[in-house]
Amino acid sequence: MRAEGIAWRLIAAGLLAACGCARYPAVVRPKAAWRVVPVAGVTATLDVLDAGQGGGQALRLSFAKAGEERRFIALEGKPQGDPATAKSVSVMYRLSLAQGSRPKLALLVLEKDGGAWLKVGGAPLATDGAAEARLPLDGLRRAEFAEDSDPEPRRDQLERVWLGLVLDGPAEGTLELGRVAFAGEAYRPTAPLPIACGDPAAWSVGKDAAAECRLAPAKDGPAGQPSMRIEFAFPGGRHMYVTPALRLQDVELEGYRGVRFVYKAKLPAGIAGLLVSVSERGDHSQYYAEQAPEASAEWAVADIAFGRLKLGPWSKDENDRLDLNEVASLTIGVHGAASEPKASGWIVVSEIELVP
Repeated sequence: MRAEGIAWRLIAAGLLAACGCARYPAVVRPKAAWRVVPVAGVTATLDVLDAGQGGGQALRLSFAKAGEERRFIALEGKPQGDPATAKSVSVMYRLSLAQGSRPKLALLVLEKDGGAWLKVGGAPLATDGAAEARLPLDGLRRAEFAEDSDPEPRRDQLERVWLGLVLDGPAEGTLELGRVAFAGEAYRPTAPLPIACGDPAAWSVGKDAAAECRLAPAKDGPAGQPSMRIEFAFPGGRHMYVTPALRLQDVELEGYRGVRFVYKAKLPAGIAGLLVSVSERGDHSQYYAEQAPEASAEWAVADIAFGRLKLGPWSKDENDRLDLNEVASLTIGVHGAASEPKASGWIVVSEIELVP
């Protein structure tokens, strides 16, 4: 198994929560129990620190990376606790950066029979002091290089764990680790998670062949935030659809109550409101908000609860339930039959965020 190949394939979604803490509350395993995983294009060293105040030892991972490519800088070892009953991995950390953007926490679970399952946090790690991050163990994704055929991870096969940072672009800094443990508590985010929406490359447009659609990025949100303007036109008198979808490839929704965004919209006569939905990977089953947000000439807030989404009658799902850890995209668009002969309109969205 090549570390470089693993690094290239760590492009999964995940979740991360961070909360402030005064100092590391427990002792990590000795340095001998953890080692740096060699990765091409990365310089990394591991040292043992004295956490002080009776806090025992902590680890410090120093790293530097000059290239633009994505890399997974990891330590191999095993967290404290029992993986058989765990619902998440809890990490007490302090991140300092001399260069680069904030990285995401990542976990790779390696099994004795060749299985490999990964999770990448949805939000970047904090850099403003000691904090806790948790990665849920539900919804781990099979790595492409995995050698077994099990449909799900097997806790009884767990052999090694890689824990570290996913970095894009040049970076330099340190990651101090206190307690690293399997936790019995489920992941619960403590703050909203912003979702960038201003890049057209992050969107894909589904539409009827007779419809037209144009995406126009801007910075005209309520306070000058990045926004996306969706302009559309289609014939009236028959059912049409324009469904721009924002990809959520680095985000997992598990642990969040719903999605919230601000918007303005001008819709054709006969179209009651926006079509807001999420789509799962695999069978692409689509769950939509039955109470569609209405058109508004002024900024309005759409607050969509995942628990109230319904399976679209145009869609099918093998298990007839919304699996949040399988959600791949968020759609904000329109569908229906306009009463105007030549229908047109627009939607502007900004400040998209997942809400706990």
